[in-house]
Amino acid sequence: MLAAWAAPVHAVPLDLLRIWAGGIVFVYFLQAYRQASDFSDPDGLIDHRLCAKLLPAVRWSLFQPGMPGWVFRAVYLCACAAAVLVALGIHPRACAAFLFAAAVSTYRWNVLVAYLDDSIVHIACLWLVLLPIGHTLAPGTGGGLGTTVPGAAPRAFMANMALIYLVAGAYKFTSPMWRNGTAMHAALRMPIARTPDFWTVPRRSVLRCVNYAALVLEPLFGLVFVLPSHSLGKWFLAGCAVVFHLGIVATLKIPYANLLMLGALPVAFGPEIASAAAGSPAPTGPPTAPFPVALDPAAVVALVLVAALVAMCAWEAAAKWRPVSKPYSARGWANPLRSAMWLAGVFQSYRLFDWVDSRNYHVRYELWRATSGSKKRQALDASTLFDDTMRHLLLQSYLFGNVWLQMGPEALATVREAILARYAARYARSHPNAGTIEAFATVQRVTADNLDLARGERRFLMRFRCRDGVATLLDPVGTTPDPART
Repeated sequence: MLAAWAAPVHAVPLDLLRIWAGGIVFVYFLQAYRQASDFSDPDGLIDHRLCAKLLPAVRWSLFQPGMPGWVFRAVYLCACAAAVLVALGIHPRACAAFLFAAAVSTYRWNVLVAYLDDSIVHIACLWLVLLPIGHTLAPGTGGGLGTTVPGAAPRAFMANMALIYLVAGAYKFTSPMWRNGTAMHAALRMPIARTPDFWTVPRRSVLRCVNYAALVLEPLFGLVFVLPSHSLGKWFLAGCAVVFHLGIVATLKIPYANLLMLGALPVAFGPEIASAAAGSPAPTGPPTAPFPVALDPAAVVALVLVAALVAMCAWEAAAKWRPVSKPYSARGWANPLRSAMWLAGVFQSYRLFDWVDSRNYHVRYELWRATSGSKKRQALDASTLFDDTMRHLLLQSYLFGNVWLQMGPEALATVREAILARYAARYARSHPNAGTIEAFATVQRVTADNLDLARGERRFLMRFRCRDGVATLLDPVGTTPDPART
C-alpha cells in the first residue's frame, strides 16, 4: 500500500496549482495590506492587547502587541512578493514557508475576524511547502510535460481536499434548515451575502432546489480525487464542483477559499491533463525501488498532517453527540488534536454552514446626527460608520453576541465596548467635527417563516460626539432594545 501511495504522479498539475495558488495568495495579502489600518494597526478596530489577554494562544505569532503599524504592512508586502515568486516558480517552497508563517500570524493577530478564507489560505501555503512543486512551468527547470515526481505528498493533499468536501457536506445533514430546504435562502439573506436584498421570498422555490442540490452533491465532490481517470462520474462531479464554488464566489463574500479549492482540481485530473497535453500515459504501478519505500521528510509530514486532520474530524464527530454549539471553540483542550495543530500553526474546521440554524442573522444599521433642536436629527449613511466587508461583518457580529470564540459574558461585554469605541474613533478621524452621532441596529434571525425579514428588533448601539477628530462616548454602549426611539 505504501509503495502504491508513493507511486509517481505528473508534475505539471502540481505546478498549475502552484501558479493559481500563488496568484490567489498574492491578492489575499494585498487585501490584508489595504485593510491594515482597520484590523492590524494598534489604533485600528481590534484591541489586540485585549485579545492577547483573553486568548493567550494568539501570542504564538510573528506579530505581538506593541508593534507599530509599519511592521504589518512590511510583512504583507513581503508576502505579496513571495506569492509572486511562488507563481513564477522561483524558490517556491522556501517562499511558501514564509507565506505560511505570515498567514498563520495574520489569522492569529486578527483572530476575532478570522474565517474560512484564512483557514484555507494558510493550509494552502503549507501544502505548497510539502508538495514537490517547481519541477515544471518555471524558469530553468527544463521539466517537460511528461515529468513525474514522487506521489506520496500529492496523494495526501488530495486526501485533505476530499476530507474537506466529505466533512462539510456530511455535517449539513445534521442541520434542520438544510434538510427542509431553507438554509441556502437564509445564508443569502445574511450580511455575508453580496446582495442579500435580492433574494426575496419569490425566489424561495429556486433556492430550495439549489439547497438540495448542494446538500446531495457536496459530500460527493471528494470522489473527484479517487475516481478512475477519464470516468464520466469524475467529469460530472468536477463540473458540478466548479459551478458550486463559482456560485459561492458570486453570491457570498468568501472568495479566496473557494478559488483555492478550484485550484486543487487540476491535481485530481493529472492523468487527463498529461495525456491531453503530451499524449503521455498516466504513470501506473508502484515505484521500481524495493520495499521499504523511502519517503522524503515533506512526504512524511504530509501523511502525518492528513492523519491528524482525519483524527481531529473524527474526534469532533464523536463530540457531536454532546451539545457542542461552537465549532471554532477557544476552550483549551476540548479537542486535543485541534489544540496540538494550533500550536503547529494549523487552524482547521470543516463544519461549513451547518451552523446556519443557530447563528444566522440579518442586521440593518441606522445613523443619526443631532442638529440644532434637541428633537431634530439628520439621517446619515450608516456605511460610513459600519462597513459591510467580510471582516467588518465578523467584527460587528460581536455586538450582537453572534460569536464563534467562547468567552464569558463579562469578556464579551468588554470586547463589545472596545469595538464600538474604536468604530467611533475611526468615524471621528474621517469626520472630525460631525457633532453628536447616534447608532442603532435592527437585528433579526432568518428563519423559514421570516424570509421576508419582518421581525426585526431595534437596538441602541451607542451615542458619541466627534470634535477635532476625537470621539467621546456619551452613553454606555450596549445592545439593549430601544423601541422608544423612532
